[in-house]
Amino acid sequence: MNYFIKRDLQEYGPYTLSELQRYVASGNVLLTDLCHSEGATDWVPVSQVIGNIPVPQAAPAPTQASIVAAAAAQYPAPPSLHWALVLLLGIVTCGIFLWVWAIVQANWVRKVQPNSKGMILWSFAILCSLIDGVLSALPDGNAKGLMALFRLAGAILWISGSFSMKNSIEEHYNTAEPIGLSLNGVMVFFFNVFYFQYHFTQINEARKRQGIYA
Repeated sequence: MNYFIKRDLQEYGPYTLSELQRYVASGNVLLTDLCHSEGATDWVPVSQVIGNIPVPQAAPAPTQASIVAAAAAQYPAPPSLHWALVLLLGIVTCGIFLWVWAIVQANWVRKVQPNSKGMILWSFAILCSLIDGVLSALPDGNAKGLMALFRLAGAILWISGSFSMKNSIEEHYNTAEPIGLSLNGVMVFFFNVFYFQYHFTQINEARKRQGIYA
């Protein structure tokens, strides 16, 4: 059955009952507006037509927190290890664990930002450091020039990888998971892996509070 609406001598319609309910819920039709159904002649208030039929309520607008939570659930959580523990294990293992954890971080970034260059840059930086270590064990003093070259190349690759990671992490947390993350360039330069892990720890704690464990 269809219905007609009258307000200030103006008539509108026809509308189905579900459309009438929806317009009442949105405020486009008032309960005090007049209404009659097809085949009827008497105008009655819309409230009498709606009667006890529940009026569908508009869904509440999503909050920023709900948007972030829904987005976060689609992605794996960042590496979960407190930055202080990463530092301690790095010291105990003479830096070896630091390399391992850097690859773990870079691998996660590549999962959420496939175009990230952090993995390849850090991998080559570690390779240069390993070659430097092998050369330093040789008795031939002529290897000093090569050692310096690999040491410099390793440092450049590591710093480049750190800032590539910074850009990828910021892009992810300002687009896919919009939390407005901004990383300090100076902190990235000097503390990179530890600084990233500090923020990953904060993000993981926030995910736990929101019930997101994926």
